[in-house]
Amino acid sequence: MLFSDEILATADPPNEGVHNPIHDEKGADAAGYAGALVAGVRTYGWAVRTITRALGGAWLTSGWVDYSLKRPLFAKETMTIKVTETNNDAWTVTCTAGDDCRVVLEGTAGFGPAPWLQELNPPAAAPPAEPVPPLPSYQLATVPLNKPLHPLGAWLTSETAASMVCDDLATNDPHYVQTAQAPVPIHPYFLAGRMAPLTRHNFTYGPTIHVRSQIQHKREGYSDRQIIVGASIVDAYERNGHWYQVLDGLVTDAEGELARIRHHTIFRPRGT
Repeated sequence: MLFSDEILATADPPNEGVHNPIHDEKGADAAGYAGALVAGVRTYGWAVRTITRALGGAWLTSGWVDYSLKRPLFAKETMTIKVTETNNDAWTVTCTAGDDCRVVLEGTAGFGPAPWLQELNPPAAAPPAEPVPPLPSYQLATVPLNKPLHPLGAWLTSETAASMVCDDLATNDPHYVQTAQAPVPIHPYFLAGRMAPLTRHNFTYGPTIHVRSQIQHKREGYSDRQIIVGASIVDAYERNGHWYQVLDGLVTDAEGELARIRHHTIFRPRGT
């Protein structure tokens, strides 16, 4: 069975946190790209609706996804999202864009515990904490492995949670924009996007590139409560001149776990 959608990619909205230069023209040019990259987590956010159509609402509360960002996506490109059933346990997710139909995202999704869930080792839940400035940076040889980072908290009002879908993703999915009802569900793209601001809450970086996320949903998140993410860096390595790091994270609210995430990113692109 195949589910398919098309969306027109829009430019990233104005940044409200610590800026990642890869998403503006100057920073992307310095890293060797033809233009500002659309944030990978927004690419995933657009795919979520097709994934949910295919797998149903239960995926939001107990499903999993493992996706890799293969090639850049640029604003004003049309992206085609295809979610295809492969067997009773998994679906493939493929997003292509541009005249060359290049693959910008590919992965798998399914129900229940993910095949890799037991590999994740995030730190225990903890309240938000502010690091002492100035924020440090590090080299590949000095990555602070297996040390809990200062957790980052965020409070989403119902209005903010709904406008995040309408404005950030430029979609009108009724599941997330019932503004007359409070609290409202939080879009999974927000949970997936917590890891990048967490790292910049703790460290100073130049351009960074999100390359892969593995996400296990535990419950659906809701607005009008604090969402906290904590993590530690569990691996770091060099490949083709890029410096990569892997973080295991835990997203919680007052009621407990919302998601476990393994976040893969290039924290120092080649040539920067």
